[in-house]
Amino acid sequence: MMMDELLPLLPTLVHLGRTASVSQTARELGVPRSTVSRRLSRMEELLAVKLAERTTHRLRLTGAGRKLVEGAASALARLDTVREQMMSAQNEVRGVLRVAMPPGVAGAFLGWFLAYLHAEHAGIDIELVVTEKPPRGLDEGFDIVLVMGTPEASPWLRRKLTSVDIIAVASSSYLGERPPPTRVEELAQHTLLTWLTPGHAPTWPKWKGNPVPIKPKLVTNDISMLREMALAGIGIAMLPEHVVLNELSTSRLTPVLPQVLGASIDVFALYPPERRASPVLRAVLEAVRMFAEVQNATVRPKRR
Repeated sequence: MMMDELLPLLPTLVHLGRTASVSQTARELGVPRSTVSRRLSRMEELLAVKLAERTTHRLRLTGAGRKLVEGAASALARLDTVREQMMSAQNEVRGVLRVAMPPGVAGAFLGWFLAYLHAEHAGIDIELVVTEKPPRGLDEGFDIVLVMGTPEASPWLRRKLTSVDIIAVASSSYLGERPPPTRVEELAQHTLLTWLTPGHAPTWPKWKGNPVPIKPKLVTNDISMLREMALAGIGIAMLPEHVVLNELSTSRLTPVLPQVLGASIDVFALYPPERRASPVLRAVLEAVRMFAEVQNATVRPKRR
């Protein structure tokens, strides 16, 4: 029967939709390129419709191909959930969770959390991608997307996990060369480093009141670069606190105007409705929540 032959081929099409590359899909699936091409041709033959346009280096799905990928990704997600439920019935949560997150969510605490998760649920494997561009669909291959700030409207479900403090920091070498600012107005006399906010004039948040307009010397979307430049004594940087926990604890970095500059930003998890009953997803979300509570209670200073 056609469906019996088509179903095992659908994961290949979902991979092709995400990678737009026969070669990359073959590497991810661990099969020869010829196998991927043969599977695609067989699907087109079974459905009597063209699913993709091929060029020398890239592959682009047709309208029919995109529609099939959307439906297939949703169906495969539901099958994954059922499989995980059957495995968890044996009292052990097992499976793979594919996670996307922005650089600001990653940081020093990420390794600690993964160690904590492994101790609590050794049967869960994580595929983690740090990306500036949040995925928008199941066809991109993720089960959960972490975002900082209020998420845009989406058919995906959302759950607030924790909040992240962002603070201004500088190295002792930088602050030793010039008087530290005692008022926000004095920031104009300093070298300021901040992250990119497309479409918005650069500002730094305050715990109370309106943000402070700034004229930064460096603007980047690379959180690690900001931290390294602050450590090198180049200027004052606004960074997520958890990214510089180690440096703060060893006094390699010092908070600047800690009672004035800073903000708390909510972190949300977005996940498709098809995965809401997944034991793996639920276990990871609960582990994130519990871990965040412990971290906030032990490392977040009392400022406000």
